[in-house]
Amino acid sequence: MKKYIGIYCLYLIIVWGYFYYFYPLESFSDSNYGALAHAVFFSKLPLEWLLLYYLIDKNRVSNWIGWINRLVKFELGKTMIFSLLIIIGYGLLRLPFNLLWFVISHREGTSRQPLLDWFGEMGLDLFLYWIALSLGIWMTRILLKKYKKMWWLVLWLLILPIVAFIVYIQPVWIDPLYEDFSTLEEGTLRTSIEELTSRMGLENVTLLQVNMSEKVTTFNAYVTGIMGNARIVLWDTTLEGMEQDEILFILAHEIGHYVMNHVYMGVGGYLLLSVVLFYLAAQLYRWILGKQQTKDSQGAKLENIPKLLLILSILLTMSQPISLYVSRQMELSADKYAIEHTENLTPAMESYKRLAIQSKSDIDPLIWVKWMRYSHPSISERIELIQNEMKKRETLEQFDS
Repeated sequence: MKKYIGIYCLYLIIVWGYFYYFYPLESFSDSNYGALAHAVFFSKLPLEWLLLYYLIDKNRVSNWIGWINRLVKFELGKTMIFSLLIIIGYGLLRLPFNLLWFVISHREGTSRQPLLDWFGEMGLDLFLYWIALSLGIWMTRILLKKYKKMWWLVLWLLILPIVAFIVYIQPVWIDPLYEDFSTLEEGTLRTSIEELTSRMGLENVTLLQVNMSEKVTTFNAYVTGIMGNARIVLWDTTLEGMEQDEILFILAHEIGHYVMNHVYMGVGGYLLLSVVLFYLAAQLYRWILGKQQTKDSQGAKLENIPKLLLILSILLTMSQPISLYVSRQMELSADKYAIEHTENLTPAMESYKRLAIQSKSDIDPLIWVKWMRYSHPSISERIELIQNEMKKRETLEQFDS
């Protein structure tokens, strides 16, 4: 294990040295904030693998299991304590980098969240993650005992309605745990937005604003929820810091997601990807356990679960470029939709510049950084798309005249 810790330390030196001194950052800001964001992301990437390998190496997890078995007798309780220990370990490993990012973002002025509120939010994240992990491991262990070869498919089928339910209730039950939402205030902006949605064929759209100004100075808007809980949400920082025409263009982009059913497509895509990952994980798990897989339900024992979690974690990371690519394509189609439904594109271009300036982001990341991090096209790509459309319209006007 010492060897792997040494490799990780060397990895950190390379990551921070590269992003701090050599990364070709392009930004509207004069700071290296965007490059440091990449460094923090890649620093945290292997931590889950290190934790799980630590448990697997020399069968250290057996010490946990022995203590857990003495503490509780029923299987769900054992699973919950086991999951809690993993969550605590993972949270502690990430804490130095999360604190570092807290300091950096406050120094750069992109965040203003109080420290206690930040800790509370992080604790809520870990709590929800603990509940999900506990239920996931508990269900998996039951299925591994009953369906030794097809457990992965049965698990996926059981997850389908759970995921749909969570996506449905998220805007109503989960998101309000983190932020304060309210109906978009009456005024000229709301009137203009309602005219825009009506013009695009949407009636009775739920328009909300969320109080983010107590935490951040950056801008954002998004679409969330499915069926009756679908809604378009604007950060209050966006409402306060951007011009009305810029906000309307951003809303046109979000309406594009709404009209093209991107939320449904995203959920469906992740479910399809997950069945492939479950199948691959099951095959690798069976191969690693060998004959133990069918002997006394060894695959369902808590001692072996870290192996399965490590396999899933690595597969998820390997699949990340695929899911991010699909996300970027949906964002690109929403951009094109907004451009097609916007007459004056100058505010549209300014909105992207304002977003990049306020967030101090990397506007043109290297391709491998984009593969691992970016769910949206880069700002430079989005600005170029608008510029090309403006030139195209200008050429058509000249031709018509």
